[in-house]
Amino acid sequence: MRIPSRLAITSVFAGLVVVLAALIILSSSLTSRTVLSRHARTIMENIASYTIDKAQSHLIPARQAARLTRGLSRTNIVSSRDIESMVAYFYEQLYLHPQFSGIYFGSKNGEFIMASRYNQLTPDGYYTKIIRIDGPRRTVEQIFKAADGSLIRRQFDPADTYDPRTRPWYTRAHKANALTWTDPYIFFTSQKPGITTANPVYDGNGEFVGIIGVDIGIEELSTFISKLNVSENGLAFIMSRAGDIIAYPDMEKLRRADGADRSRLARITELDDAVGREAFLSLGLPHDNLHLEEPVFTSFTLDGERYNAMFAPFSGSEWPWVIAIYMPEDDYLGAIKTNSTQNIFIALVAVIIALAMGLLVANKLSRAREMAEGADEAKSQFLARMSHEIRTPMNAMLGAGELLAETALNGDQRRYVTIYQSAGEHLRELVRDVLDLSRFESGRFRLESTPFNLLSTIDKTCALFTLEAKNKGLDLHCALEPDTPEHLVGDPTALRQVLVNLMSNAVKFTRQGSVTLAARRIDDPMAGDGPSETVVLEFTVSDTGIGIPGDKQTLVFERFSQADGSTSRKYGGTGLGLAICRTLVQHMGGEISLRSTPDAGTAMTFTARLALDPDGGVREAPSAPCPACADSRPRRILLVEDDERNRLLFTLFLKDIPHTLDTAENGEEALRKHFAAPYDLILMDIEMAGMDGYQTTQAIRAREREAGLAEVPIVAVTAHALTEVEVKSRMHGCTGFLAKPVTKAALREAVGHHLGVSLDGQTS
Repeated sequence: MRIPSRLAITSVFAGLVVVLAALIILSSSLTSRTVLSRHARTIMENIASYTIDKAQSHLIPARQAARLTRGLSRTNIVSSRDIESMVAYFYEQLYLHPQFSGIYFGSKNGEFIMASRYNQLTPDGYYTKIIRIDGPRRTVEQIFKAADGSLIRRQFDPADTYDPRTRPWYTRAHKANALTWTDPYIFFTSQKPGITTANPVYDGNGEFVGIIGVDIGIEELSTFISKLNVSENGLAFIMSRAGDIIAYPDMEKLRRADGADRSRLARITELDDAVGREAFLSLGLPHDNLHLEEPVFTSFTLDGERYNAMFAPFSGSEWPWVIAIYMPEDDYLGAIKTNSTQNIFIALVAVIIALAMGLLVANKLSRAREMAEGADEAKSQFLARMSHEIRTPMNAMLGAGELLAETALNGDQRRYVTIYQSAGEHLRELVRDVLDLSRFESGRFRLESTPFNLLSTIDKTCALFTLEAKNKGLDLHCALEPDTPEHLVGDPTALRQVLVNLMSNAVKFTRQGSVTLAARRIDDPMAGDGPSETVVLEFTVSDTGIGIPGDKQTLVFERFSQADGSTSRKYGGTGLGLAICRTLVQHMGGEISLRSTPDAGTAMTFTARLALDPDGGVREAPSAPCPACADSRPRRILLVEDDERNRLLFTLFLKDIPHTLDTAENGEEALRKHFAAPYDLILMDIEMAGMDGYQTTQAIRAREREAGLAEVPIVAVTAHALTEVEVKSRMHGCTGFLAKPVTKAALREAVGHHLGVSLDGQTS
């Protein structure tokens, strides 16, 4: 009877082990499937958000150029009656915005003025066309210029019958009486894909005078789309609500002949991508009238394989486009399906090799963790790279706005420049949030420890919102309670970032009433009986705004979340601000919380542990000036920058200094110029094609060591605003660091500091 008993016990034990292993494996599989499915949806949402931001930043200049022209026409600053000025203005727009193919104006009586980046006589040339109508007399003038601006040919074409009033861009904008976008097509002049935005123009009396049109190339959007890492077999593309494909990874597959005198791009029903077409069909919506108010997720099966897809509309009614993303389910669930049989086998043999099973499971979990860490690292690298790519053109945009603000402007122009600068600053804040998120997730974020004045920090924070609060009719109060120490040591930038974010939300979501910022010292629960070197401060930002519903209050501190799904469309924002605030507060040793009542207001409260300044804010003055300060001779400066827009911007920032500024487009050219005639200061772009800034700096330092020369100051200028990049640049020999976007004041201050002179020619 012993054998059956042993068999029974063994069978029961084996059965329990098999059941336990099966439950563990099944539970793990279901959990992984749920988590990975949710992660796949998050990936698509993030990619859609980044792609929409990239596309809008590419297209916004065309819309702004059309609207700016409309505004300038109302004040007769730009007028078809002064053709030369209008042509010059058009070419200025082409120069500022490389994505523009052409800009033109068609009047209500058939006159036409056009400036184009392309002509049929020479590559990279320019073409101007002017149609004048003087009573019954009609003349058509054509001007062909080379890439350097020299005249090739000027001619009159009596056979030309072009009438702008018959063109789709004119008729559509005139009928809508608003800014419109055409369907995508292939430009006749450049043979590149693009779209046209058109806007009605009225004079100062409100009379209709014509239509302004801007041709903008969209090939860059397809290039950006092709570099997106959706998944192993996933793909993204952009389409219009009318069913036309705007951007696709392989642009050559989209060219179609329209039977007329020019080509167009494919429609969704013609797309040479069976999965893309099926993804759209799974929506069950008309192919030529696609209107979405919010992102839509869908699933479908094609040739036995299951796919997930998402279609997300661009924000704002003026953007008639949708981004589509699809990915096969096996791209993120394939490993689970493939390992199902293996897991069952492991469960069956677990009775005999239980220890081996434990080792296998541990190894499997380790690999899964490494994959998750790799995915997080890839996302962080993507965010940092996107921040760099956005900061480079942003530097030119904000700098151009700063220069424009210094010119003589009338009231309307100054208001337009203010709007432009405000939008640029908002974009800079968004990029900073994305960069902060990347630094938090990668573990590279470190708080600074520097002396600062708390009262000054609070005053400067409130000053940022004084004008906005006044314009909205809000009462703005900022106060530091008595007995609160002012002189502290910590990270004033991080503290100010939290305060600015909370104040920005309070002003944004308050229609009437007041916004208050208060700071006070509270009891430290960790303090002993003796004197303490640290202090715990409590900051409260309260408002009388729209408030937050109780069931939504825990969501506002989550990433990419807002209390109401319509908030981002109505008020803007990414849903990152409060999540970043919470992380910063935790780094400062505090906590953040809120109290809110719908339609009655919100109070955001956070604490921070800061060190007391032992010097009480008093700093010892430098004992002696630097040796270079005694030399006030004119200096030679070299700017090494591969972006033409930023070269022009920095040149304009430094145009009035009593020193010589030379430029180089790459590291090789910089070395040739510096070795031929050494410069007194070098402004070095770090990320360049070919020899980058690090390599160029190392080559200069090596030459100086070999020849026994003194080191020339080299200031690193980069869009990578990370502390580790600054450390790396100094390790490679740089003596200074500037992060883009660079303001005029910051650039001039850096130049004066490293030359030892002020920019008015006097010693510093």
